[in-house]
Parts: sequence; structure tokens; C-alpha cells
Amino acid sequence: MKKLWLLPCLAATLLAADVSGKWTGNVVVEDPGGGSAIDTQVRAEIQQKPDAITGAIGRQEDKEGESIRSAKLDGNRLTFEVSSTEANSLVKFVLTLDGDRLNGEMTGAVDGLPITGKVHLTRVPAH
Repeated sequence: MKKLWLLPCLAATLLAADVSGKWTGNVVVEDPGGGSAIDTQVRAEIQQKPDAITGAIGRQEDKEGESIRSAKLDGNRLTFEVSSTEANSLVKFVLTLDGDRLNGEMTGAVDGLPITGKVHLTRVPAH
């Protein structure tokens, strides 16, 4: 009888969202100067452990991405921040996991102007 309470806990653990892996996709940012939208190809690598989520995100052509900070996973909602040399402030990401896709928004500031972008990432299949 004592072991019955473990079943709901085990089921919740098995159903927990998993954001670990390599991701590729794009970020589409409206030009704060009023020009056309900027579509940037990006890649991310995320490690999820029971007590922390770490990793990096950056442009496809960059050798290394920027470190993910303050990452939290609440259900299927992943939030994190990135400090970028191009931005005047932390860039904040709010993404929703749907199977092997992470979609959402990023916000920050460049040259003192606020920026907002749509983020679309797809998990790279493990080989």
C-alpha cells in the first residue's frame, strides 16, 4: 500500500517535458530602425538535469553560442536569458515546447531600441 503513492510521482516524471538536445531554426526580428525584418539562422544546445538547465544559443555561423542563464522549465514553457555583445541588455526568451519544436519570442534592446523576435527551433534527431 505504501508504494501506491509512487505511481503518480513516477507518471509525472515520465511525462515531464525534456528540452535536452541540439536545436536549429531561426529568429525573425523586426528591424528597430524601421527596415525589413531580419531572419537569422540559429542553433542551440541544451542540457537538462533534474536541478538545472544549461546550454548555449547563437547564430549558425558562430563558433560558440552565448551561454543560457536563469533557465526555467514550467510544464512545457521554457524561459531563459542570454547576454549578447550586440544587445544593450539581457535578451529574454520565452518558448513553448511542442514535441520536437520550441516556438516563442525573444525580447531585448539593441542600440537603445527595444527588439522583439519570433523564435522557431526544431530538435536535431540524435544519430
